[in-house]
Amino acid sequence: MLVSDTVIGELKMVYCYECGKKNDDDARYCTKCGSYIAKHGTLEKDIEKAAEEFGRRAEQFGKRMEKRAREFAKSIEKRTDLKTKQCPACGAELYSDAKFCWKCGKKI
Repeated sequence: MLVSDTVIGELKMVYCYECGKKNDDDARYCTKCGSYIAKHGTLEKDIEKAAEEFGRRAEQFGKRMEKRAREFAKSIEKRTDLKTKQCPACGAELYSDAKFCWKCGKKI
C-alpha cells in the first residue's frame, strides 16, 4: 500500500492507506492492520523494475523459441526431402532410409 508522509516534531510518521493508522517512518507493516507500507515512490519503482525484468526475459524467451522453430522447420524439410521411394505393396510414400512400410508394415 502507498503511504502519506507527515512530520511530527523530529519524528516523521506515515499513514497506512488501508486503515489510516499513523506508523513510524521506518515501519514496513502497519501496526494496526498489518498491511505492507511502501514508502512513497518505492512500490512504483519496484513494479517498474519487475516489469522491465519481465520484458527482458520475455524477449529472451521469444528469441530462443524463434531459433527452435527455425531448427524444427529445417528438420521437417530434411525429412520431407527424404521421401523418395514408394512401398511396392501398397504404394505409400516412404523415406529413403525406411526398411519397413509405415502403412502396411511390409519389409522394403
